[in-house]
Amino acid sequence: MTTEAPRLKWTRNALGYYEATDAKGATWTIDQHPTVPSRQGKNPDWSEKWWLHPAGPETPETHEMCPIVTRRKITALHRHPDILRYADVLAAGWDNACWRIQNGEPLAEQVMRRGDQHAPLSGLLGKPVMIHPQRLLNAELRASDYQRRAYAAEQALRDAGLPVPESPRRS
Repeated sequence: MTTEAPRLKWTRNALGYYEATDAKGATWTIDQHPTVPSRQGKNPDWSEKWWLHPAGPETPETHEMCPIVTRRKITALHRHPDILRYADVLAAGWDNACWRIQNGEPLAEQVMRRGDQHAPLSGLLGKPVMIHPQRLLNAELRASDYQRRAYAAEQALRDAGLPVPESPRRS
């Protein structure tokens, strides 16, 4: 099951940015700035967003790799503990896998990724829904794996010149 991401103690500095140090001694900052030009797409968005950075010297590489904490126009993140909690998840090495699973909530559950691991965001925040989203995610990953294996088997039959059996659902 998903373990909760460590909670960091975020403090606001004199410049209005937020700083925290994790258990490994790494320092993180959350600051506000527009997206760097190299990360802009077809329709540039120059609005300021809150970004998570590893503390240290500001370099172009830092801005290329940092994730967005929120796009909301907020001046005081300390008044929004849910956003700072999301920053905890990002600082723990998780990033948005860009897909969601259904969990019986009005909105689908956001899936996070760290290496080969996948986890539902609510589990990482320490607020899992009634049916633990990790079970739903595991079922979704199993189904996806079965579909890939079935496709590979059908492709192998086609490549060998053998007939592909009809699916009972297609007939």
